[in-house]
Amino acid sequence: MKVLLAFFVLGLCGKFRSFGTTSIILIPAQSVLSSRVVKRSKDLRQQVLGELNEFRSKYAEAAQVSNMNELSYDLDLEREVSKYSSCSLDKPARRWLQSQLTYRLRDKQFESDFVSYTIQHRDNTTQLKRYFGYEDYFWGVLHAPASKVGCVRYSSPCIGIINDIPMSPPVIFTKLKSITASGFCLFGPIMKYTRDDISYGEPGSNCRGEHTEGGLCKASN
Repeated sequence: MKVLLAFFVLGLCGKFRSFGTTSIILIPAQSVLSSRVVKRSKDLRQQVLGELNEFRSKYAEAAQVSNMNELSYDLDLEREVSKYSSCSLDKPARRWLQSQLTYRLRDKQFESDFVSYTIQHRDNTTQLKRYFGYEDYFWGVLHAPASKVGCVRYSSPCIGIINDIPMSPPVIFTKLKSITASGFCLFGPIMKYTRDDISYGEPGSNCRGEHTEGGLCKASN
């Protein structure tokens, strides 16, 4: 029935029909579908952006990071990261990504566990920085100077097993036995970052301009 309706509407594309006192404008079914896809894409981008900024804000408060930037969504970064939409990457891709700020969109419980751990160990910045290296979970998403992000959703979730090795980073702060990743993000602007780029103090106190209520630095115009 839906297929027949689509053909019916397409056949009357661009025509204006009047039935009694009621006027109906018929538009292509393809245009309706396209607009819905575009809106859904925008909604998903804003959802991911909101979740990432929320995580950054919670961490800034937990670790007392004073220069954590608010992220804005960047379509150029999205196009770049779309090349890496597979759970498994080849060696050249992994080598390139080692020099970039990236993050797999992981379970909210995993992120929440790390924030809780951070609150308990906020004075031990050396220990916290153990989680900020390549493939060490939070190097990209919680790196203070990053101000842009683009993401891609996996066609199916990626599952990672947490090895039960004493003193391994994840085992220290979470009881989860596996981590589900729903997507992959690339942060920018693309430049060289170091662990020393993070400043500590009251969230938002080391911004160049204004900051949000959550303590994130707003982009300067």
